[in-house]
Amino acid sequence: MMNVEIKEGCRRFGEHGRLTGVVTEPADGAARAAIVLVSAGLTPKFGPFRLYAQLARRLAREGYLVLRFDLGGIGDSGDGGSELPLAKRTELEIRAALDHLSDGRVFDGVILGGLCSGAEDSFRYAELDPRVTGLVMMDPFGYKTLGFRARDLAVRAARRALWLLGRLPTYAADNKAASLIDYAHMGHAESSRILRTLLARKVPMHFVYTGGMHESFNHKRQFKAMFAGIDFQGLVTLDYFPQLRHTQVLEADRRLVIESIARGLPLSPGSAG
Repeated sequence: MMNVEIKEGCRRFGEHGRLTGVVTEPADGAARAAIVLVSAGLTPKFGPFRLYAQLARRLAREGYLVLRFDLGGIGDSGDGGSELPLAKRTELEIRAALDHLSDGRVFDGVILGGLCSGAEDSFRYAELDPRVTGLVMMDPFGYKTLGFRARDLAVRAARRALWLLGRLPTYAADNKAASLIDYAHMGHAESSRILRTLLARKVPMHFVYTGGMHESFNHKRQFKAMFAGIDFQGLVTLDYFPQLRHTQVLEADRRLVIESIARGLPLSPGSAG
């Protein structure tokens, strides 16, 4: 990790300044590459257990400018009262974030990223805007493959055997029933189309999956099987942490995710042109 002093400042942008964010960057303002973190679900710009805030500061010390912002109606951002569909509003808001960064500054590249819905919102938007030169996605879509089903069956059989032996506790409520939000990931046809488009543009992508995706993703090599027939051209990298939950309460667990992203960033400051 580079020993770079950083600074942070609040920003307002978008129509009537209704969107809010925080920019973290090297104190000397010398960042040549930018990163935009799109808010995850209903969590504001600091991210679950402050993941985004810690990630932004870590990456700023590597020489990046990082903007983490609230989508409309989340955190400090107003909803604007728009009657547009949510997907279109999200597209326009991410575009406003990139426009804000591009106002008076030139970057070698712009990386989009986020967790869960923030990852998929970034993925969708990247297809539409050639300014996006890289992606970082945490726990986005996952699709069950033959390998997934075989591994899942083996794990379930092992857990049942342990339960019968009294080695596992009996839970009163199913985890799904306790969930407040049932997020539906994008379909395979859509993600395949976008992936092909981005690969044709030579956009590098780094994926991070955790054990929080165990119902649809359970092995590092599964990603390739999910998109069999697509040539990744060396542009896709992936880390898998089965021991971690979807959001990380412990500092040490968040650090694993943050360091994975710092290592796997699709663009290094000053690497272009």
